[in-house]
Amino acid sequence: MRVAKKFNNNIIMSLNENKQEVILIGCGLGFGVSKGDPINKSKIEKTFVLDKNYNREAAFDLLAEIPKEHLDLIKNIIELAESLLEVQLNDYIYLSLSDHLLYAFKRHEAGMDISNPLLNEIKAVYPKEYEAALRALELIFEATGTRLAKDEAGFITLHFVNAQQGQVTINETMKIPKMIKEILRIVESHFSTQLEASSIFYDRFITHLKYFIKRSIDAQNEEDNPQTLSMLKSLRKNTPQVYECVEKVSEYMRESQGITIGDEEKFYLFVYIYKLTTK
Repeated sequence: MRVAKKFNNNIIMSLNENKQEVILIGCGLGFGVSKGDPINKSKIEKTFVLDKNYNREAAFDLLAEIPKEHLDLIKNIIELAESLLEVQLNDYIYLSLSDHLLYAFKRHEAGMDISNPLLNEIKAVYPKEYEAALRALELIFEATGTRLAKDEAGFITLHFVNAQQGQVTINETMKIPKMIKEILRIVESHFSTQLEASSIFYDRFITHLKYFIKRSIDAQNEEDNPQTLSMLKSLRKNTPQVYECVEKVSEYMRESQGITIGDEEKFYLFVYIYKLTTK
């Protein structure tokens, strides 16, 4: 292999046997080399193909900017996450997480930490990844002395989730937490109340919403049956306020997501909302 492009003393680009551009990372790998020089393979610590979803020039700018200490930190974070989650993360997380943390450090130094409005929903939907992200914050503190806010754990969680799912974007990963947040808002607004996040019924409702939304997105909802329709009619008559809330959720799913909720899903939504809002 030969050097196709040098980013800094630790990151270079080459071509693999399939003529794909590959990023090579290693301590001193780029030191004293120029384009066309042979590569010292013994120094290569990590190799990955540049992800096609990345803007090529933006990726090049990022690779040139990443300091060596950040590379070591990212490597340790990814290895920790893979151990805790018992998965092998997609290599593009080296770029995406490096990009995120580089600017997270800059924001923190400037006193411009940002809040994560979906933190609670992210924690609920991706609990294992969130715990791994909290451990990542500890690694960051140990390595740099910088104590990033827990809001950052929410963002790091999304990177861990993305790197397990293949070619998806952060926006796609945030879709379920966003939808859960909106459904919770609908319920709170309808009943003019603030739901108790510490309630066991709240946790169960969040879990139900997570799988309900996944089924709806994947069009895997169960078929309706006459018995369920009959029960819904009875519930509508006897508990109209809860039923109206279910209809509002159904309307939100239809208008914002193009998803029609069947009677089976409406029935289970009714049960969970009833338990959550009935003292």
